[in-house]
Formats: sequence, C-alpha cells, structure tokens
Amino acid sequence: MQTARTVTAEGGSAVPLRVDHITGGTAGSISTLYCTDTEGTELQLTIRGISATNLPLETDEWYCFDGVVQSTSLGAQLVFPSEGGTIEPLDTPDRQPSPPVDDDDEPWLLQMGATDERIAVTVSPRPTHAPEKINVESPETFEIGAVCFAHCDRSCDATVYHREEPDRRDEQLLLEHVVEDLSSAEGATLVTHTNDPSPLKLLYQRLERASGGDIVPTEAEQVLTRCFHATTSGVAVRAETDTLSEAARQLDIGADPVSLDAYDIGIDPQDWREDWNLNSVPLSDVSDGRMIDRDYTTLVERYLTGGTESLDVAELARCLKSYVSADLDLLCDLVTHGTMDQLGCPRLQDRFF
Repeated sequence: MQTARTVTAEGGSAVPLRVDHITGGTAGSISTLYCTDTEGTELQLTIRGISATNLPLETDEWYCFDGVVQSTSLGAQLVFPSEGGTIEPLDTPDRQPSPPVDDDDEPWLLQMGATDERIAVTVSPRPTHAPEKINVESPETFEIGAVCFAHCDRSCDATVYHREEPDRRDEQLLLEHVVEDLSSAEGATLVTHTNDPSPLKLLYQRLERASGGDIVPTEAEQVLTRCFHATTSGVAVRAETDTLSEAARQLDIGADPVSLDAYDIGIDPQDWREDWNLNSVPLSDVSDGRMIDRDYTTLVERYLTGGTESLDVAELARCLKSYVSADLDLLCDLVTHGTMDQLGCPRLQDRFF
C-alpha cells in the first residue's frame, strides 16, 4: 500500500487516511474531506460529483481510499475519483515516522516541520485598469504592488518591497529583489494566507511576464518552483471556526486589522468611499476605520501619482506598508505555535504553474 508521499497524478494509489472533518455534501457538488495520513500529515481529499453525505464515512475513523491521485492545486490536496475508486474501513494503523526529505529527491508532500526554513509571504496586486477585476490567468490585468517576507524561524522581522513609482520598470526592480531573496531559499516552505487568487500564482505570472528583460533574469519565475508551499486554508476548518482570525484568537494569537485611524494621511476615508456599495464590503459605514483591500487599491494609486496637496505621502507610505505586511506576524505566530507543523506542504515544481 502506497502512502500519500508517493501519490502521483496518474494511475491511482491506495491511501490510508483518517477522516477528521467533512465539508460540502450537496448532491453533485464538490465535497472536501480533511484527513490525516499515517505519517501525521494533514491534507485534503477532494471528491467530485459524489455527495459526501452519501458515502459511508464517519469522522475520527480510518479508511483505505483506493484510486487516489495527486491534485494539480497549490494546496495539499488529493483527488478521489467519482468512478472506479473504492473506500474500505480500516483498523487504526500504526503511526509511521516521517522519512527525511533527503530520502526522496522530489517529494511532493511532506510535513511542514520536516523543512528547516519557513518563510511567510504576502503578495499585494495592483489592477492595471481600475476598477477592472484582476484575472490571475491574464497577467496584463494586474501588476505587483508589494511583496513582503518574514523568516518564521528567526526574528520574524519583515522585509517589505513596495512600489514607489507608477512606471512598470519600478515593478521590475521590485521583482528583481524578490528573485534575489528567494534564490537563496531553495527548499524552504513558503507560508501564505488563504487568498483568492493565490498570492504565489500572482507572483509567478508577473515574474514570468517580466523575465528575460534587462532587469529580471530569464526564467526568474522558476525560483518559486524550487520551494514548498503551505497555506492556512485548513486551519479555521479544523479549529471549527468561521475565520482564520477566530482560530488564531483561540490560540491567543493576535490578528487585529490595520486601522486607518492610526495614520494621519491627510485625507478622510469618506473622500474615496462615498460612492461605494457598502453591502459588498465588510465595513459598517464610510467612516469605518478598518482598512480593506479596496482601500489599498485606491490609496496605492494616490501614493504612486502624488495625490493632492493635503496628502501626507510619507504617512501614507507607512500605512500602505503596514497593511501589505500585516499578515506576516499572524503567519509567523501560527508557525512558531506549531499549529501548522503537520500541514501537508506540496513542492511547487510541476504543480499548478
């Protein structure tokens, strides 16, 4: 019987898994099983076209899922076929030790704690034609406004690369710094928030578009494929909370939003929110002090173009950089707390990109 570590995208494998949590379940929809394998690695099993409520599954019980294939998603996911697969109950198997990474030259999945270096990453896009919606499959619809890093196993001091000029050359200079930093982190696990679209795919698409020019080196996007990836997507589900922030609070980890009230930028939120439909954003009114992505999209344009005479550009810079790096502390705290140590971390190479 093969373990999850050797599951491939073709052929199907028999994988023993403990079912921890089930989501979805509507007839004909996609159901997701949050599972744990015999190495203690937490992962997700996607079932397409079959309602989980129609499967003979109980939480905290072990099953052999035969026919499982590797997902092409960035997440630690397996896929169970709607036809041809079988599920059989199992007695609780013995816990298997997680083998060293060196035992497999190209492991696609391993426990987060098995890698030495964990780097929290945030990526903030900037629409090229606001208010056009960003389409990650169309990299011409966005640029990168900021990329931030923090080494979770060190001081967790943030490195913030933020745009300073509207010219696209400034984005390329930012991406050049990102490539230099990640080039020295081969084999590290990149930890990201659960965002849609994926922060790493946004970064990959823009790196691929900029590579080979006079600033960003050829095939610069490949720097991402040599790393592993862990996301917070399963943390809230396993903590049985609605949001990651609520799950963090259960662990006494702070997750306070950035407040516009903390920065005297010289303009009032009502100035740019007055025409917003508040039913579509998580704000109580136009004067709500909480900063959201839509605020960032608006304010970064004013920052890059100089704005108005009343705008305090230096204070706005502090505000923007605080916002784009705000998730780093949360991600680092989740890592150092041990909350994510058993999370499946797929290698990015040949997956999703």
